[in-house]
Amino acid sequence: MSDPWSLTTRMQQVVIPAQDTAGPERRALASFTPRPTVSQVLADWGPWLCCMGLLGVCDDGIPLAARFYDWERISHFVFYAQDDTVLATLVEPLLYSVTAQYHGPERWQYIILSEASTDWQVASAPHCKALVSPYDPGGDAVIPEMAGLMEQRLLGRHRGPRYLVVLHDLGRYWERMHEDARYDLAPLLQRGHEVGINVIVTLRYEHYTLIPAEVRHLLRHKVYGYAENARLPNTSALRDITNLLYYDLTPWQAWVRSSGQWVRYTAPQLG
Repeated sequence: MSDPWSLTTRMQQVVIPAQDTAGPERRALASFTPRPTVSQVLADWGPWLCCMGLLGVCDDGIPLAARFYDWERISHFVFYAQDDTVLATLVEPLLYSVTAQYHGPERWQYIILSEASTDWQVASAPHCKALVSPYDPGGDAVIPEMAGLMEQRLLGRHRGPRYLVVLHDLGRYWERMHEDARYDLAPLLQRGHEVGINVIVTLRYEHYTLIPAEVRHLLRHKVYGYAENARLPNTSALRDITNLLYYDLTPWQAWVRSSGQWVRYTAPQLG
């Protein structure tokens, strides 16, 4: 069975050292390494199937892609990082890759629920159905509306485009959300991916415990980003990763598990 993450099965193992005192020096060197653009990666590794999104390029040069069309293996994502800017740096190339392909908004779209402090360059694309503040009247309606669409699609109605629903920096406004929105999120995570609705949550490490465990459990695909100055929660789920991974990232890099191995990738630039 092919790897549901990568475009090919040629994924080299990434060896994670137990300790490294040269992390800052390597990060400084990495900051001068040119990052490819989304369009360059798509052109070099295309053509791409509809509903395949680019996360980045692994250390071995192979793109890391999410095959959203394969709902049995790809469901929903949670991105962890230090702050909202780093989180957006990791997620926005994925959304941009939607717009950079020849599949139009009639095939797939995205919705972004985000505070106004984050600048989203992809908000002006025709694939962006909405950029909504969680504090606006429409903010509390995003999750219930998507849950309602899921129910209709499970009954065989209203197929329409595939949706990526981005809940950005969720810990900042989780407790303020209307109870209907919080209640509907778990059912949406349970079955939304079966009918073309995938949720992408971004979360600061320090907000980890603010999100209920039953919600975190349903976010099956976990991406661990830069965290140099973050307050890291002392939980069993993050303790080992804290010791192994955080020191060795730039703000546009992250770690994921792919085919049983830790894989580090670099998020490309927009363009």
